[in-house]
Parts: sequence; C-alpha cells; structure tokens
Amino acid sequence: MTSRLTAAFAAFCVATVLTQVILTGYFAARGSLKAENLSRLLALLNGIDITGTKLQQMLRASEDREQPDFDEVLEARRRKRYDMDLRLRSQQEFRDELSGMLAELREERDRFDKRLVSFRQELEQIREGAQREGLHDVQRTLQVLDPVQAKEQLLIMYEDERIDDVVTIIQAMSTDKRKDILAEFVSKDEADKLAEILRRISEGMPTSSLIDRASEGL
Repeated sequence: MTSRLTAAFAAFCVATVLTQVILTGYFAARGSLKAENLSRLLALLNGIDITGTKLQQMLRASEDREQPDFDEVLEARRRKRYDMDLRLRSQQEFRDELSGMLAELREERDRFDKRLVSFRQELEQIREGAQREGLHDVQRTLQVLDPVQAKEQLLIMYEDERIDDVVTIIQAMSTDKRKDILAEFVSKDEADKLAEILRRISEGMPTSSLIDRASEGL
C-alpha cells in the first residue's frame, strides 16, 4: 500500500514538472516568456494566485449568493415599525393609566379635605355653643351671689385675660344686678378696669372684635 502511494505521488510530481516544462517551452516558442509571465506561471502551477483572479472569483461568488428580495426587506421593516408602535402604545397606555390614578387620588384628597373642613366647623360650633352655655351658667351664678363676691369673681376673670367673657356676662345681667355689682368697683385699680369694661361694651365687644377677626381672615 505504501509503495503504491509513493508511486502515485512520484507520478504527480513528474506530471507537474512536465507540465511546467511544456508550458515554459510553449511560451518560449511564442517569444512571450518574460520574467513576469514566468513568475505567474509558476505561481499558478503551485496553487498561488498573484494576479488576484481567484480573489475576484470569490467576490463574484459572494455576490451570486441569494440576497433577500424587496418584499422580505419591506416585511422586516414593517415588523420593526410594528414592534416600535407596540412599545409606544404600551408606554402611552401606562401614562394614561397613571394620569387616571393621579386624578382619582386628587379627587379623593379634595373630598377628604372638604370632610375635614366640615368636621372642624362642626367642632368649632360645638365649642362655641359650649362656651356660650358655660358663660350663661357663670352669669346666672354671679347674679345670685353677693355683689362683692360677684365683683371679685369678675376681677379674677379679668386678670386671667378673659375680659371679653367679663363683658359678655355683665351684658347678660339684669340692669339692677349689673348696677349693684359695678358699684363695688371703688378702688383706683378697680375703677380703671371698670372703665375698660365699659369701653368695650360701648364698642359692641366682643361681637365687633369677632367680626373684625373674621374680616381679616377673608
């Protein structure tokens, strides 16, 4: 087996050499055997392409490969646009849903704020009603006390900076009871305090002061 392969290889080499000799003689006979042609001939016989022909053949072969047709290109582009549209639509739907949720939250917050304002107003009305009822109780109590004792209680409230309450109580008393109590303000300090009480009564306090504060808040 080895001897046969050796013989075949030797025959191939001999054939190659003979081909080179024959071609060399052919070009020499035609007078075109130049150094450049000889180099190309030897290179081709040894499988080397120094002219670039094989490279051109490879390029032409690559060009001959099957290319996507126009419809396939359009379909690919259509799918790409479709995917992009889906993403954009999904983003827009998310933004719309988020906007809706925020709007609902704002409406719920507005309803809560209104309920809170209403609740605070009700509490304020209850507080004011309780204060009025408490002052009426104090006024009725002072009316049954001795004028001196009633004066002392009013002065305690005055010193506690509850002058408006003192004014309200005195205004609610009967004329005779009010005269008896106010007649007990005899000292200089008591007379000054009585003057402030009477000044406030003449100016319509505490109702007028409440109106002024309400106007400032508008």
